[in-house]
Amino acid sequence: MEVQTNSYRNAKEGTLERTFSDLIAVVPEVLTLDHLKERISAIAENGIEVKVINEDETSILIELNENDVVTPFEINIQLPHEDVHYEQYYRQDQTTPEEVFHQAYNGSEIFVRTLFTDDVLSNFYYQLEFLWRLAPDMLFTLDLSASTKLISRSYIKYHIENHILPEIQDLYVIHSIYEGGEQDEPSQYWFHTHGLSRAGITEVELIIPNRLASYYGIPDLFSTFVNNAIENGKLSINEPVTVGQSNSGYIQVIAVPWEEGLAYIGKKTYLFDLNDIEDDEVHLQPIDSGYTFIGGMNDRDEYHQEPSCLLFEYKEEEGYMECFFKEFEDQELMYYKTTSETARISFNAKHSFGYFDNIFNLEKENENFRFLAKFGIPYDGEEREHMWFDMQTIAEPTIIGLLINQPYYIDYMQEGNHYELNYEDLTDWVIYAGEDVITPSNLYQFIG
Repeated sequence: MEVQTNSYRNAKEGTLERTFSDLIAVVPEVLTLDHLKERISAIAENGIEVKVINEDETSILIELNENDVVTPFEINIQLPHEDVHYEQYYRQDQTTPEEVFHQAYNGSEIFVRTLFTDDVLSNFYYQLEFLWRLAPDMLFTLDLSASTKLISRSYIKYHIENHILPEIQDLYVIHSIYEGGEQDEPSQYWFHTHGLSRAGITEVELIIPNRLASYYGIPDLFSTFVNNAIENGKLSINEPVTVGQSNSGYIQVIAVPWEEGLAYIGKKTYLFDLNDIEDDEVHLQPIDSGYTFIGGMNDRDEYHQEPSCLLFEYKEEEGYMECFFKEFEDQELMYYKTTSETARISFNAKHSFGYFDNIFNLEKENENFRFLAKFGIPYDGEEREHMWFDMQTIAEPTIIGLLINQPYYIDYMQEGNHYELNYEDLTDWVIYAGEDVITPSNLYQFIG
């Protein structure tokens, strides 16, 4: 097996080379390269500068310049492969009707490749936006870089038409593999991502060699760790990172190259026992042959031997790390949000608040609905305390909400009182509709 030490060193330094981001828009009609050129010309006619860098019999390389942002795209077109089964791919949501897949087999695939060179989520948005302009008739999109995840047309339409930014979870897929135990209940788990190498970091994994009461907290742990890495521009390896709080204290995580991390599964490992990848090569460590778990070497094909980091929970007071989510562990978890994530959530909340307002005015008397919004209330100069309010009135420019949190810092506000709120302070919202939880990021699944 290839030694990948330099990849881990580069990830830790923030210099790991990004891989291409590859998407395919599936359209219902058979297209030729000439048809593709016509679609590209139509984009240019809308006032967007498109420069053709190179073209041959199968593909076109262009640069798109919009608002002084230059993005390269490689584009080609092909018919669906004979052995493709679109309906079997993992779907990001369930908004793609089954009949769409029958249309897809008689259509074409428009392949679009780019390289993220700046803010990862902004670049991903630009790629989706370009694909929407190029193929507004798309049936769905395949994210080849995220293990061929199927992205619905409704997701792309909603995000592009409303200028909603993707979340970090949209950039990757988490594959969950589990092994049965007594009465066919899962007794151990292996969670791992696909899609992060285009962001300039390694993939991320969790191996949990015991039963779980639920998956609660696992997606948030992944997204919090990844958000931290992307915001900091590097991956913290073999060192503690604080990612949240539980009812027992801070939640700290240590990322270890999988080649070494396999030897630490099911054990307590002290921080001083970890290798220093700046001085030592990353190799497979000796593993107890009598202790088996899913996600070990026997489960790793070539694709799953690429650079990836296993996450462990660090117990600071004791000085050791161990696997996350011990058997039947159940506690309140709160993961921190990065500065960029907080700004993105606020941006999306404001851009989708019109939908929230409309639904509120239609369903505010419906006892099955509850409308909450978070506002960053200013205090002490530029400081803000973010608190949730139960919406009572939304009639521009007036928003009145019932405070449902007891403030920590703002002494002139009290839980249970009504306050007039400023739209500019809005940072998030959520609608509880029966068993459904509607947010700015999944709203498209409910509005048709």
